[in-house]
Amino acid sequence: MRSGTSPQGLRYAVRRSGRAVAFCALTIGCGTRDEQGYPAGIAHFTEHTLFRGTRRKSAAVISGYLDRLGGELNAYTTKEEIVLHATVLKEDLGKAARLLFELATEATFPDREIETERGVVLDEIISYKDNPAEDVYDRFEGLLFADTPLETPILGTAASVKKITPEMLRRFVAQHFVPAKMVFTVVADIEEKKLEKQVLNLIDHVFPQGN
Repeated sequence: MRSGTSPQGLRYAVRRSGRAVAFCALTIGCGTRDEQGYPAGIAHFTEHTLFRGTRRKSAAVISGYLDRLGGELNAYTTKEEIVLHATVLKEDLGKAARLLFELATEATFPDREIETERGVVLDEIISYKDNPAEDVYDRFEGLLFADTPLETPILGTAASVKKITPEMLRRFVAQHFVPAKMVFTVVADIEEKKLEKQVLNLIDHVFPQGN
């Protein structure tokens, strides 16, 4: 395995595998604990809405982009991080990696798409409330982390999610989606020095030095 930190401050790790399938993930070090000054659940809502359009791709294009390659694109949010990840054939690794960075740095949060995704998140909150195990776990964490930034549930509440605006999402991303808070990891059947060079070139392209 090779790991390091780019000149922009973005940490990375690459590892060679003997499989035809490649995996890459972009982890942003912000989650529920970083929501001070925002409605509860904004980190999770941000994760959802990153997929609703970028400066170069519509939500429909993003949805089918890796599907057409036989790959998979997904994401999740925890109390401490947002993770975007993709699984593709190694030949398509570059496309997948560029897409993850595009989602993290070029999301536009269009109003119409935000309202669509708000409905999805509100349904998710309801489904959690209808699941006793999930509800009990959220309540337990609320008690365990009472009076700390980890107290609130990852999904937020119906009331808090309804308060989130596109401008809040843009501000949250501008504040937290920065190289110093990012970690990029890759596992693929590619020689590690070559893979490291490709990763550093991609980071330079996304975050040009001096800008």
